[in-house]
Amino acid sequence: MNQFKQIRLADGVRLNYISTERFRTSAISVAFVLPLAEADRARAALAPFVLRRGCEGVPDMTAVSGKLSELYGARMEAFVRKRGEVLLTGLISDVIDERFAGDGEPLTRQTVELMCRMLLHPVTENGAFLQKYVESEKNNMVQRIQARKNDKRAWAVRRMFELMCAEEAYGLSEYGEIEAVQAVEPSDLYAYYQWMLAHAGMEIFYCGSLKEDQLREVFGALTEQLPQGDRIRTVHSEIRRRADEVRTVIEEEPVTQGKLTIGLRTGITAQDELYPAMVLFNACFGGSTASRLFLGVRETLSLCYYASSQTDKTKGVMSVSSGIENANYERARDEILRELKDMQDGGITEQELETARRSVLSSLRSMQDSPLSMEQFYQTQAVGGAPGGLDELTARIERTTREQVTLAAQSASVDTIYFLKGGAAHD
Repeated sequence: MNQFKQIRLADGVRLNYISTERFRTSAISVAFVLPLAEADRARAALAPFVLRRGCEGVPDMTAVSGKLSELYGARMEAFVRKRGEVLLTGLISDVIDERFAGDGEPLTRQTVELMCRMLLHPVTENGAFLQKYVESEKNNMVQRIQARKNDKRAWAVRRMFELMCAEEAYGLSEYGEIEAVQAVEPSDLYAYYQWMLAHAGMEIFYCGSLKEDQLREVFGALTEQLPQGDRIRTVHSEIRRRADEVRTVIEEEPVTQGKLTIGLRTGITAQDELYPAMVLFNACFGGSTASRLFLGVRETLSLCYYASSQTDKTKGVMSVSSGIENANYERARDEILRELKDMQDGGITEQELETARRSVLSSLRSMQDSPLSMEQFYQTQAVGGAPGGLDELTARIERTTREQVTLAAQSASVDTIYFLKGGAAHD
């Protein structure tokens, strides 16, 4: 078992950690926590990529690479994530655990020191970030935003949620809009980042062999140097438990394959008692290769090239994603909805449930084999206000009943049916 613990380091600053000797590497992340609706998303997303370019004493990418090589090939990357209606932006690293370092070198401490230097002492000129760093990362961000449309499968899901949640923060992009990114100047980016340092909530994650007293000391240098301010403590996502009506939106693009995406509201988040049942319902419905959508709609009826479902445990929504021939739109839609109705009417069999349970438990076990996978899981738990860890969730999955899974299925109401209709041209 991996013992998970949370401790308060300062007002609005929390350390989430797992002290374990299972792994050869340690994972470390520092995330600024902002409300997606109120954040200057373009600046918040750009900031960590500019910070990663260099800091005092390690002023450019060449120097940063050299420093990471000295740390036994440690990695340090910027990240931007959307979790429900929470924006997370910061730095993440993995490094050889000191138990495997020569002469007991304090690799975690040295890695955290480098991360702190990037966060607290970036390279500046005339009270602003370096122009060349900002312009380079602006170009990278614009390309990142534009590239999203190249993956039509993921784009269709994103577009569906834009439509479904047009009046909610969840419909917003965590990167901001291209025009906003292009308008960023080094001085206002630096000013916004200084505001983030003083006011954004902060979630720190560590998975490795260090104990609590050592972690308090290691991260103490970061918290002691943070500017004082009224820090954001909690960001809540708006949860709508039922769809008001079913909307259908059809858009056409020159793609070879149509994308049928269905958005559903469940209202069940990781904080809810029925959350383990929702995990199992999703696995039965479309979350595994033994699911109704995969075996029935795709394999047996051959209506889809792919068909799957996934949930967002911080927002209480679900999406069904499928690739189809244009001519199969109505049949595929109706069959997907028929399978959903059957499961809501109690049609889930014990065999289906046990197959889904094995699949989910296997995924949870594999997640516990990777410090970086656990970083993603526990960071999401932290910002979503969800109780417990992987071991507790595993135990709850093991004792969830078919009746509870049916109740979870009944919570799902269709909100938006989105069809990205394929045109004549190729991708």
